[in-house]
Amino acid sequence: MNNKDKDFLNIYEFATLLSVHHNTIRNMIKSGRLSAFRLNKGKGCGYRIARSEIQRMSMVDLEDIIDRKVEEKIKGIK
Repeated sequence: MNNKDKDFLNIYEFATLLSVHHNTIRNMIKSGRLSAFRLNKGKGCGYRIARSEIQRMSMVDLEDIIDRKVEEKIKGIK
């Protein structure tokens, strides 16, 4: 099953979908800007994020992600 067929994604899959680092997604979850649920507690626990969260994310969050990607590209050119 590929990512297009999944209703829930882990942090890495969600980050890949948005072309951002997984820590960006983790920080968005911790700050409450992105909804996710934990599979279990303790070390090695994983989060799952509904694919529909992409549509629910605010434009501000998406613009922030885009701005960061543009800044990274500019820094890479210099």
